[in-house]
Amino acid sequence: MTEKPLAHGRRRPTIIAGSTLAAAAVALGAAACGDSGSDLPSGVAARVGDTQITYAQLDRVMEQSKASATQQGQTFPAKGTEEYTAAQSQALQTLINSRIVSSEARLCGTPCAVKPADVGKRLTEIVKAQFQGKQAELNKFLKQRAMTMAEARDQVRTGLEQEKIRNHVTRGVRFTDADAQKYYKANAAQYHVPAGRTASHILVKTKAEAEKIFAEATPQNFADLAKRYSTDTGTKGQGGSLGPISKGQLVPEFEKVAFSLPAGKVSKPVKTQFGWHLILIDKITPARTIPFKEARAQIVSQQLSAERDSKFQAWVTKTLDKWKDKTVYAAKDLEPETAPAADSQPAPQATTP
Repeated sequence: MTEKPLAHGRRRPTIIAGSTLAAAAVALGAAACGDSGSDLPSGVAARVGDTQITYAQLDRVMEQSKASATQQGQTFPAKGTEEYTAAQSQALQTLINSRIVSSEARLCGTPCAVKPADVGKRLTEIVKAQFQGKQAELNKFLKQRAMTMAEARDQVRTGLEQEKIRNHVTRGVRFTDADAQKYYKANAAQYHVPAGRTASHILVKTKAEAEKIFAEATPQNFADLAKRYSTDTGTKGQGGSLGPISKGQLVPEFEKVAFSLPAGKVSKPVKTQFGWHLILIDKITPARTIPFKEARAQIVSQQLSAERDSKFQAWVTKTLDKWKDKTVYAAKDLEPETAPAADSQPAPQATTP
């Protein structure tokens, strides 16, 4: 799982790659594209505002993408293929969006500023969370991905800028108790938990076998009998346990008996297409409605996150629109596609565990 520039929310610390802003650019189609210009200097792949992105920088990202794909046992597309061009376009979009993130962070000012110490702290968190606290393991990982420590620090910085921008943009979003109460009432069905039961069974081939086992079966020894006699290899190791069951997932003959039995009673032999069963209902949980007090924290957390995501996405759309006239590509095939194919696969890119 990677943490990507302008992605939603806070994830566990990782070295970033890619960009949700890039994905949004594809989704917005031509509206997110800049111009293709012949006025760019030789060796420049794109210009974002006053910042130039060179082909050397683009080649570097492609080299890292290839190293990552190779390390993961994947095939990287060959130069000259449509797949390579698509990957190259995506890599360029990643570079462009990193520049946009940094530019927006500067425009934001102090609330979005990232200090070198912030980058160092996040890298320490990454080493602890992903590399057993060993700097040598991180160094090994970077070498495998053809990435320098300076490049890793740049990616971490961009990710931190993204987080700060998102926090700044969504700082005024609130979801109050009154909002939560309203949501709870409007979605009452979500908080009704139907009656449930857990069951175990013993499956054998003949009625005679089932009757013999039934004669000695009790709730207390049922699991041992299942391990000894049941032919259902999927459950016998667990003492015949089927876990929670619900109507509609079982064959009718089995279901009819299972949902009429009280808890703690072994059924008489039941015939189905699979053979003969003895059924034990281990536990019955009555239907209940989750009270608002119990549901409140989850409602507030989920809906607050959704509200923040919505506001941030609106900001992303507005930001893309602002930057489209400030972005110039050296060639048409470097621009993001105007619309992704329904069955298209994402172009290869560098990722982290």
